[in-house]
Amino acid sequence: MLSKGDAAKHTVFVLFLLVFIALSIYNFVNRSQWLFDNLVAIAFLIFVFSIYRWLMLSWRTYLMFNLALLTHNLGSFGFYEFGSGFFAYDAIVHLFGAMVAAYIIFNFASRRLHVKRKRRVKRTVVDEHKVIFIFLVMASVAMLGTIVELIEFGGFMFLGPGEGMFFTGYGDSGYDASDFRAQYVDTMEDIIVNIIGSMIGVLAFYIIRYRQRYLL
Repeated sequence: MLSKGDAAKHTVFVLFLLVFIALSIYNFVNRSQWLFDNLVAIAFLIFVFSIYRWLMLSWRTYLMFNLALLTHNLGSFGFYEFGSGFFAYDAIVHLFGAMVAAYIIFNFASRRLHVKRKRRVKRTVVDEHKVIFIFLVMASVAMLGTIVELIEFGGFMFLGPGEGMFFTGYGDSGYDASDFRAQYVDTMEDIIVNIIGSMIGVLAFYIIRYRQRYLL
């Protein structure tokens, strides 16, 4: 019989699986290139669910992960066309995604490095080396952000204009695909927003860890 936490994770999994399948059908019917992003989201959804115990995810962190995926896939409805610069929808997606990534990575590192895995302890390796782990988490998030930028660059170089992360357009930049300067600016904005998001994610982790004395 499933525990309450596992039951909640299964509920989150089924709910978002249905959402992403619905988005895939919608984009397939409308022949939108966002279909590729929807399929990738389903693959990530299933993969993370299959290893959530190893990642030590609670249903709350798993929910945040899927919400981060969903914010990007809402581009299926043209959300990336809203706003500009640091107030663009693209910036919101990067900020939230980086926050969630930083929280999950720091939570994973802290729980994995407990002195005694099966018992709560007052201090961990993370507690002893906070500054080092803060930089390591931020570096990890920056690396993930760089991979996303490389995917977008690959789409820019080889796939041409279109919709979604894999093609050049509103799905990955919010700028005119022919404006090379704007593409450069967008990449730098994404990197800066990723750093800010990782800092917020680290702060959120510490607030929850030290005020509530448990890891979500």
